[in-house]
Amino acid sequence: MRQLSLRLRSILLAIGLLALFAPFTVIILDDAYTESLTQAKMSELRLMNLGLLSAFELDGDLPYMPEILYEEQLNLPGSGYLGIIVFRDEVIWQSASALEYTFTPPDIDVAVGNELFIDNHNPKFASESPFFVYAFTAEFASSRDFEPVRFYIFNDKVLFEQERDTFLTTTWQWIFTLCFVLLVFIVVGISLVLSPVRKLIDEISLTSSGKKLNLDERYPVEFDSLKRSINDLLHTEAKQRTRYKNSLGDLAHSLKTPLAVASGHKSLPAEVKESLSQIDRIIQRQLKRASAGKTGWQNAIRIEPVLHKLADAMDKVYQDKALTIEFDVDEKAQFKGDETDLMELFGNILDNACKAANTQITVYAQINDNWLTVKFDDDGPGIPDDKKSVLLERGMRLDTYTEGHGIGMALVADLVSIYEGRMKIEDSHLGGASITVSFPYHEVEN
Repeated sequence: MRQLSLRLRSILLAIGLLALFAPFTVIILDDAYTESLTQAKMSELRLMNLGLLSAFELDGDLPYMPEILYEEQLNLPGSGYLGIIVFRDEVIWQSASALEYTFTPPDIDVAVGNELFIDNHNPKFASESPFFVYAFTAEFASSRDFEPVRFYIFNDKVLFEQERDTFLTTTWQWIFTLCFVLLVFIVVGISLVLSPVRKLIDEISLTSSGKKLNLDERYPVEFDSLKRSINDLLHTEAKQRTRYKNSLGDLAHSLKTPLAVASGHKSLPAEVKESLSQIDRIIQRQLKRASAGKTGWQNAIRIEPVLHKLADAMDKVYQDKALTIEFDVDEKAQFKGDETDLMELFGNILDNACKAANTQITVYAQINDNWLTVKFDDDGPGIPDDKKSVLLERGMRLDTYTEGHGIGMALVADLVSIYEGRMKIEDSHLGGASITVSFPYHEVEN
């Protein structure tokens, strides 16, 4: 499974944090706003209750209340504010706003001189709707003695809940807007923070393709050690490869002279000279195998010009056969490796195809599923089935290959293996042999 990029991870983390921040913030604001409204409501109902208390009079056992109260809400039916007075466990007065209700003494007991505020009460006269309740008990002189009189103010919570819902809706809208703006700033900030990483990746790609020898751009101090390590690795790899090639060259020259002297000795039997020639070929082949291959820091080579160049050379070599070489090559197809290895690889296959072909050769090169596939078809006699697997065996001697397809195929198989590729030999639709080589493909921008 492909890992998520740092940018996407950061954005997802930011979205997750904002997803937690938004409801958490709304909950806190809602609690604070509800508490503030509740405190304001308690103060409002306390003032109304004090208004009832100041307007109430008890003449002996007869209560008196003015017809019109100072608190307008208690004079208007449907205002949501209801006032009642209880004396000797009976409702002796109810406000004009409460005429549509039938009251019984509330089961809310408050001691004389004390107050009680309830923010969610379901009274008997309207059990389906919650109310705020403020209750206060005072003593008045009656015909008997000082007796308690209870004053109650009820307020329907419908308007309160509507106001709270409006606040929540507005708050959510602003929170969503704020989160969106924050997310935009976060995405822009992440892009700015990760821009040096993108820059470093691009420079490494240029170095990998051989367009730069080392990393020389300026980066934040956090990347200094990484930049230094990569440059050290590049320099070490380049020095090691140069030293390796020089050592191989020295070895080749060291062996070449003794072999030449030994081969030129006239008294040597023909069998010995043949063995010395074979030793020389083996040394050259093994040196070629050792020096071939990818280093990871090479240019990507477009294969179309290479194939056309080889075809032009083959036209001259096999001019007497008047061969037709056709191409169906993807222009974007590239080979990441040494150009000499590529020429050696395609040159040997194309040379064998020209030797075997009667009149026609077709070369295909396509990119499919991250693989570069190059196929050479000819209209020659083909390769017997029992020889196809032999040609693919590693370490097979050159003189065991069949005429027309054997020369150089050992080197082809070695190069394909070195570049982690695959080779397949089949029958061609042209009637001859079809040799296909495939390599892992990663597009490199030029």
